[in-house]
Amino acid sequence: MNKKDMYIWRDNLLWEGMRMMLPEHKEKLIQQEKDDWKVELHGELDDDQWYEIGLVVMDALKHTLLVKVTYWDDGFYIDRHCYIYKVDHENKRVRIEYAPEIDSIREWIDMRVIYDVQRI
Repeated sequence: MNKKDMYIWRDNLLWEGMRMMLPEHKEKLIQQEKDDWKVELHGELDDDQWYEIGLVVMDALKHTLLVKVTYWDDGFYIDRHCYIYKVDHENKRVRIEYAPEIDSIREWIDMRVIYDVQRI
């Protein structure tokens, strides 16, 4: 077998296993790629940061102001432009809504995952 034939023969064998990929394998590869982009939850915020977040949250709650909330969710930091609907001091969470209407979408966010709150 000459050198050219060996190269062609090896090249075909090299990619032989990639001809077929099961849907389960493809999903696992996609999930593994997403997992590579995940980040850890930030450390504990200091008192000054909590004070600034508290000022913005309470001001937005009182005056129905639009804010940008940055929080951690399942390995990713998410920015939401929303209104503060309610603050639950007992369970340490904030309820946000996406429009100040009766039928708007609302969700709870734990205080421990909030990284930043800014006025818009």
